Amino acid sequence: MAKQVAPENVVGRDKLIGRIWKAIDQGSVVFTAERRIGKTTVLKKMQAESPPNKVVLYADLEKVDSPTRFVEVVLTDLKNYQSKKAAIGRWLGGLVESIGGTEIGGVIKIPPQQKKGWQSILEKILTDTCNHQTNQQIVFLWDEVPYMLQKIDALEEKSGSTDNSSLAILDSLRAMRNENDNLRMIFTGSVGLHHVLRDLRGQDYASQPTNDMEKVEIGPLALEDAATLARNLLGQEAVTCDSQEPVIAKIVELTDAVPFYIHRVVTRMTLLESTVTPKDVEVLVQRQLVDDSDPWEMEHFRERLKIYYRHNLPDADGNSIPAASLAGVLLDFLALAPSPRSIDQCYADLRSKVRIDNRDDVVQLLKSLAQDHYLVRDEKGRYRFRFPLVQRWWRTAQGLEGTKK
Repeated sequence: MAKQVAPENVVGRDKLIGRIWKAIDQGSVVFTAERRIGKTTVLKKMQAESPPNKVVLYADLEKVDSPTRFVEVVLTDLKNYQSKKAAIGRWLGGLVESIGGTEIGGVIKIPPQQKKGWQSILEKILTDTCNHQTNQQIVFLWDEVPYMLQKIDALEEKSGSTDNSSLAILDSLRAMRNENDNLRMIFTGSVGLHHVLRDLRGQDYASQPTNDMEKVEIGPLALEDAATLARNLLGQEAVTCDSQEPVIAKIVELTDAVPFYIHRVVTRMTLLESTVTPKDVEVLVQRQLVDDSDPWEMEHFRERLKIYYRHNLPDADGNSIPAASLAGVLLDFLALAPSPRSIDQCYADLRSKVRIDNRDDVVQLLKSLAQDHYLVRDEKGRYRFRFPLVQRWWRTAQGLEGTKK
């Protein structure tokens, strides 16, 4: 995980957070955003600067690998909040005692004999919390929810279990949201929740456990805010520029106004021994994109295709082709395209390389690539890379012609 920025130093997210709080007043939320865009930073700022009528609890669920552990995280977070805010009262201690729970190293643990009853414990925790806080909204900020669900599912599959606990968690949480007017949740994660749900549900499961949650996209900073961030960082790091505003403009342009990359570029600038020019910014970014040590972790964009697109599609001869391979070919074409491409153009591009004859499969692939923030559609319905920085890296990483802009 990237180093987190202190909430008071976060730039350009106040309007977004205001919009999220308005959405929270109406219901729960799923964050959709690209990796490194700043989801966790937004969550931490929301927790640190939450309105007085909300009890806000943040948890990173990346290491949670069982439904019992998830329940323990919820209990522990409530206990930690109770120790700071007496408003929750003594009921939580009674609940922990009633299930035989113990505290080990600051974490509440559920005894082995109670683990099968995790679902009823979870529902009781949430219901009792809401009943004891009727004058406030209880807002759980849960980071890396999809990753937790994947881990639980993978371990159950490995053990031969048919419990499908991941979907049971989601269904229980939805039921609790419906039953408690003052309960809210925010789900976010670096893996697309829509992929996880598809894999969990399979062909026969009809549950829609998140369709009551509003989707809120977290995008790059506004250009003005990105420039402010770059300007602040250059000042903090005492970077000397030949002309600061052109350097700032180049930083914003080449990082797509993403805070993570702006921070990384300015940090690298501190290693330069000469006065920084816009050309230095171009050289620095290009070196990071071709560095085999992958300092910006861009390889994630290529590797995750095999995780997201694990299904196969038939070719014209009835043979199976990995969807991940077809998605990669589409991205190759779009990485080199001088302008956005229509669906028919993308279909023709793919057919020039692969023997396929089902246009609908290509439509669905393009739609999925857009949902996963690789692509975006323009007003005419044509596709292009969402982030020029990723497009630039893709051309270089794939060894495609025309890598220079």
